[in-house]
This record gives sequence, C-alpha cells and structure tokens, in this order.
Amino acid sequence: MWPPEYAASGKQAPVVVDVWADNEEEELAHISRGLLVDFPIAVVATYQDLPARPLRDAGHLAFHDNVYHVVHSPRHTLEHHCRVLQDRIRGVRFFQLVLALLDRDGAVALGRVWRFHVGAPLPADDRLLLELGVEPPARRRVHRDHIGTALKGCNAIHNTAVTWVTCDGADDVCHLMSCFDDPEIVRQVSSRMNFVRNSRSFFPQLYDLRFLAEWRTLAGEEPPLAAAARAGAPAALLHGFLALMKEPTFAEQMEGYNGILFGIGHLDTPDVVNRHKMSREERQRRYRMEFCRKRC
Repeated sequence: MWPPEYAASGKQAPVVVDVWADNEEEELAHISRGLLVDFPIAVVATYQDLPARPLRDAGHLAFHDNVYHVVHSPRHTLEHHCRVLQDRIRGVRFFQLVLALLDRDGAVALGRVWRFHVGAPLPADDRLLLELGVEPPARRRVHRDHIGTALKGCNAIHNTAVTWVTCDGADDVCHLMSCFDDPEIVRQVSSRMNFVRNSRSFFPQLYDLRFLAEWRTLAGEEPPLAAAARAGAPAALLHGFLALMKEPTFAEQMEGYNGILFGIGHLDTPDVVNRHKMSREERQRRYRMEFCRKRC
C-alpha cells in the first residue's frame, strides 16, 4: 500500500528510498529523530521478494510425559490459521517492508517512503536464488532486528499517539513483530490470542483499511470506508481514512475496529459475521462453508 497520490493535488510525489545494509544506518537515523511528533501516522506494507517454500502441515509440538508429541489441529480452526501465518512469515527468507510516516493532511515525512530490503542471507540462500533463476543482489540486506531497534528508539511502538495503518493486517503486523528480538514475543505469535494481544500492545492504535472498507459498524451502519472502496483506487482508502481522522466523531466511528486484522480470522465468527458483515450473500456463503466442514 502506497501513500496518497500527489499528482491530483499538485504536491510533489514522495521519493521511494531503497534501504540496504550500506545505507540503513543513515536512513534509520532519519526515522529516529523525532519525526513521529509531527508525522504520527505510520503506514506499513510488506512484500515477499520470493514465494515462500511450501509448508508441510504436520501439526505442532506439545510437551508432555517428558517427550515432545506432534499434535494435529483441524484445518479450519482459528488457531490453525494463526500457526500457518506464523510459519509462513518465518519461512520467508527475504521480504520488503515499506514504511511511510504521514501527518494528518497526508504529507510524507522528509518526502520519503522507505523500502527496506530485509533478510540476512547465508551462502545457501544465494545458491537458492540462483536455482530459482534470480540473481542475488549485489547489496546486502537489512537485519530484521535493526528495524525493530529503530522503531523502539523513536517510540513508534507501545505509543497511543502513533496511528498504524495497514491493508493486509495480519501479514504486515506479523512481519513487523518478527523484527523485534524478544524471543518470548516471537514464540507467542504462534498462539492466536497472544498474537492479538501482542499486536494491540505493540500498536495500540492499529487499523486495517480492508476492515474499514468491508465491515459494518457495531450499530449496523455502513462501513466507514465503503464509499472509498467503491472508488476503486487503492489510494482512495488511505485518503478516506485521513479524512475520517479529522472528524470530531472519529473515536466513536472507530469503536470495534482497533486492532482487527485480516488474515487470522480472530473475529470471523458466525455471530460477528451475522451482525457486522456487509453482504448477506457473504454470510450465507460462510454458513455453507461451515456446514460443509462439519459434514466432512
């Protein structure tokens, strides 16, 4: 997801700065110099440089009777979805993390959008790239924990004054959380409930534009970004969100949306779908799928 399109407004388009190991110190220093005071909206998107390797769904390990056992989970459980998400993120050797810091008018800090090329490849990884027909980059990549350290240093996390915005919620947030070097945090991501708690703790003001475009309010009203979604252009969602932030009733409109992420289905249960999902046809489709799962 990219920052707002500036051509229509006459503003200069932001420059995309590619961050590799040789220039990461300089660029991370820019981010750490108090920019979030004037640019408190952090827009994040992640992209995989290469497709993840296929995952073998062999269950998860549980320790009892002094030995480890493989415990199989039904494929349709929410815990299973979260474990698959975590395994997929951990299985990605290299990825790009795009970060833009905006003010409430949509201006971009320093006129820059940072695109971090993340990963610490081994010689075997370079051989894998060649086997896949991809030329290994001449520049070395940024270590995940360097990004995490910078975000901690500039108080971008655990901070209610910073609004985080994503469009592919669970994937983007899971990639972000993998940048923090606390092994306990990384381990707990495999649990759906812990993932939700940790993501809300790290990013207290976290919004997924896809939810804002598709899910009704708790009062049953049209989704806040439904009109922006109908406009078609991806930037319209971000423009719409920035406009929402300026409304006096923003906090009331956002009730129930904070921290809800696409990708793990932690609120995708029949009662929530029945009350809040936009389409009646979508509700029926999900009920049919649930019925088929139980029959199978």
